[in-house]
Amino acid sequence: MNIQTPNQCSLLVTAASLFLCVIFTPASMALADEETEVLTNYVFTPIENPMLQAQTVLNKAKTENKYALIVLGAQWCHDSVGLAQRFSTDEMQTVLSRRYVTQFIDVGYLEDRRDITNLVGYPNYFATPTVLIVDPISNTLVNMNSLKKWQSADSVELPIYIEQFSRFNKEEAPLIITQSNDNAALNTFETQQSERLQQGYKVLGPLLAASDAEERSDILGEEREQFLKLWREVKQFRIDLQATIHELRNTEVDATELQRKLADATLKAQSWEQDSVKN
Repeated sequence: MNIQTPNQCSLLVTAASLFLCVIFTPASMALADEETEVLTNYVFTPIENPMLQAQTVLNKAKTENKYALIVLGAQWCHDSVGLAQRFSTDEMQTVLSRRYVTQFIDVGYLEDRRDITNLVGYPNYFATPTVLIVDPISNTLVNMNSLKKWQSADSVELPIYIEQFSRFNKEEAPLIITQSNDNAALNTFETQQSERLQQGYKVLGPLLAASDAEERSDILGEEREQFLKLWREVKQFRIDLQATIHELRNTEVDATELQRKLADATLKAQSWEQDSVKN
């Protein structure tokens, strides 16, 4: 099925906002240079119970002795569509069918999917796509070190996809699971800061939906500037928070030093939080 979306990045018309087109370039443009047909199971489709999708893929992977491959993304996202396109190639189909049970889960316009990420030991999605490779026996994430790579999935060449996803094979020696979080203080920090990020998503999501709607292609002026300003703010918050979480999960320090690092890493109040207090 060839993916089509009507909006031609109408909101992003100034030079200052061109960097956002990596996020909002429509799927039809993402596929313009190639004739790859995106398979239907790699289309992000809204459903009533995404958590059931995650639980089902974990159970199926456990039964088949494979890794569960859960992808959180959206059809409006350039990199999500790029990932779907690469997954649909014959080369990647060979790799994926042997090693994984795969499920694409739609995040809509930045909807809350923390029940799914928490299920596999990760606090939130910090970008689309978020590619989670999970050991279904322990529900443990095994690809923490490569998560950030797939957030820019459309920039990754197919040979790297093949090499990276071929590394995971349940029939071979088990992988060493790294960067798990079993520290209560760090867990509290991740939960609290993830809640802050989700509040930002909650404010930004409707603006994103409006920008992606064909009938809203004429958004101009103050509303447009509000959207761009909030997008940049949420983007910086999620980038900083993810980097902090990955760093702290790799850091071995005593309790006192960890508390200091957590205090230093706590980001200042954001505009969406200040607006909430005012209201």
